[in-house]
Amino acid sequence: TPQKKPELTTRDEKPELPSETVKNVRNSKLYFAVVDEAGEISLTSVVRPITYVDSPLFETIKTLTKGLTPSELNRGYISLIPEKAELKSAIVRDGIAYLDFSEDFRFNSFGVEGYKTQLKQVIYTATEFSNVKLVQITIEGQKHQYLAPEGIFIGAPLSRESF
Repeated sequence: TPQKKPELTTRDEKPELPSETVKNVRNSKLYFAVVDEAGEISLTSVVRPITYVDSPLFETIKTLTKGLTPSELNRGYISLIPEKAELKSAIVRDGIAYLDFSEDFRFNSFGVEGYKTQLKQVIYTATEFSNVKLVQITIEGQKHQYLAPEGIFIGAPLSRESF
């Protein structure tokens, strides 16, 4: 079989190199829920290595929405963030994280406590970042006054003290 000749490039042509995407890793604190014997819900945190390219906040919240690892489930941790909810964007401006979620973020089958806990999970996780003091939740790019028919207010930036 005849051997293929190597292709020659002229001086101003650059051979195409695969673009190198620099991945960074940050140990992020994610917040999940625990229910005690009395049925009281509280938050607990886990630290996970989060790989990201541009936005550690986006990847951290995205990881939070994906839920628990098998070992975290075995410890009795739960997530009250709706299973199909997706983070669409995360921008930080002047100490406020603007987190935009899919429509599914609005549907929590656990009632008022479920909505409060899902918001706390997101807000506590986001405010672990030193540049985030408050969190504004939007749904499909729109600001809403309330997350649920039960009237969980999300019309302004929220902090840990909002609960």
